[in-house]
Amino acid sequence: MSSRRLLHILVLFLTVAGTLALPAKAQQNQDPQAADPPQSPSQQQPTAEAPPALAQEKILTNFVEAGGSYRQLTNGFGDWSGGYARGVYAEGKNIWSGEINGQHEFGAGGVYLAAGDTYNFNPDWYASLTLGSSVGGFCWPRFRADAFLNRKWLSRKQLITTLGYGYYAAKDVHRDQSVFIGTTYYFTKPWILDDGVRFNVSNPGAVFSPSGFLAITQGQNKKHYITLNAEFGEEAYQLVGPTAVLSRFNSQSLTITWRQWTGKNWGFNLIADYYHSPFYERGGGSFGFFKEF
Repeated sequence: MSSRRLLHILVLFLTVAGTLALPAKAQQNQDPQAADPPQSPSQQQPTAEAPPALAQEKILTNFVEAGGSYRQLTNGFGDWSGGYARGVYAEGKNIWSGEINGQHEFGAGGVYLAAGDTYNFNPDWYASLTLGSSVGGFCWPRFRADAFLNRKWLSRKQLITTLGYGYYAAKDVHRDQSVFIGTTYYFTKPWILDDGVRFNVSNPGAVFSPSGFLAITQGQNKKHYITLNAEFGEEAYQLVGPTAVLSRFNSQSLTITWRQWTGKNWGFNLIADYYHSPFYERGGGSFGFFKEF
C-alpha cells in the first residue's frame, strides 16, 4: 500500500472517529437489520406461580461506534479500505439510527450516509425504516430504502417474524426491488438463531436474483456477542468500475462478528469476513470501538 493511500486512510479514520465527540442521537443498522427494541431485563426461569419471562433480546441501543476496515481482493481487483461511524439513540417508542461510511473500493472513493428509525407500536409489533444516499463512489447507491415489519410470538416473545421491502438505485441505470422474509428465535440460554431469504428483481431486464442467510449468535448484553453468518445466492450485477459490470453469477460469504464489552459501558467490535464469486475472492474485516451512554 502506498504512503499516499495510507495517509488518506489515516485522515479518513481520524475524521470519522472524531464524530464520537459529538452528541449522538442515532442507531445503526447492518444491513438493513435494525437492532431489536429494548425489552424487560431477563428473569429466572418461570415457575408455576410466576408468568413466563420475556426472551432476552440482543439490545444494541444508546451507543456510538467508530472504526476502520480493510479487505484484499484477488484477480487484480485491488483492495478496499475505509472508516465508519455510527450511533444509536432510544427515546420513547423510537430507536433512531445514523451512519457515515467512507470507503475506497475498486479504485474509487466515496462516502455513504444513512439514517433510520425503529418504532415500537406495542409489545408485539415494531417496524423500521432506513434511508441512505452517497457522495462519490460509483459502487455506493444513489439512493437506498429499507423497510421492515416485525411481529413477536409465543409466551416469551422469543420468536420474531420479519417482512421487509427494499429499493436500491445504483449510480448507473440499474434499479433493484426486493422482498425479505425472515425469522429470529431466542433460546432460553444465550443463543439466537436468525434466517432469511430475499427475493430481488433487478432492472433493466427484470433479472431475478434470490439469496438467503443463516446466522447463529452466542452471548448476552454487557458481556459479549459472537455471531457466525453464512450467506449465499445469486447476484444480478455488481459494479466494479464506472462502466464495468459483472452480471448474473452466484456468490457466497461467511462473516464472524465479535462484540466484546471490556468495561461497563464500552468495548470493541471485530468483524472478519470472506466472500467468493466466479470473478474474485475477498477477505478482510473491520475493527472499531463503541461507547454506550
